[in-house]
Amino acid sequence: GKELWPQVGMLNAVQSMLTGEKPSRDGYSDCQLASVNHAHASLRFGGTIAFAEVLTQHSKASGSFGWDGKELWVAGGLRATFRVYFCQWETSFDLDSVDLQRTKLDLGHEIQAATVETQRSKRSGTFGWTGRTLWADEGLRARFNVVLCRQATPPPSKGGTAVRGQRSAAAPTAATSRNHTASGISAEVMASLADRGERLGALSDQSAALASDAEGFYNLAKQLNRS
Repeated sequence: GKELWPQVGMLNAVQSMLTGEKPSRDGYSDCQLASVNHAHASLRFGGTIAFAEVLTQHSKASGSFGWDGKELWVAGGLRATFRVYFCQWETSFDLDSVDLQRTKLDLGHEIQAATVETQRSKRSGTFGWTGRTLWADEGLRARFNVVLCRQATPPPSKGGTAVRGQRSAAAPTAATSRNHTASGISAEVMASLADRGERLGALSDQSAALASDAEGFYNLAKQLNRS
């Protein structure tokens, strides 16, 4: 309806709304994205997308959608609510060491890092993690900020159409896409590497010039000593 998917005036095409504030504990966010007048529209997130699925399709047109790096895109008139899963995300968990004993919590995903966000106990105690298990010991009671990493693709969400999209090697409009090479390295990274190569080449030329100057000074010194 018009109340959900308004026209976008002079831009005449792109309209998107992010409905989730930050990733859930399972590392996903729900959002709405619309291809208005069948044009390409995109939404950029703070983390790299692992995959995305359609929870509810609001348009008659099936269109197409996909993702590239941190960007979700739609085209061909598709308007839908999506669930976007991330490769890595931050979340918080409460964990208490009771009677100075070690308490463990399986977080369901590989732990990359953990820090104490808020300590509730007088004892500092100890904490740590192994694989996907976070533990607290020696009386520590705290809320932990944890960085988790996705190791596998979960089953489709219950409810909705749960249509899976495809990771995009090239979004519909080249002007707004970040293409990937066959090796999986983004064009942006390739450009950065090329720039570094040019700078290294310039440094190499400068080094060669300095070496040449040094050799000239050395030969001049030899001639002066002979005279």
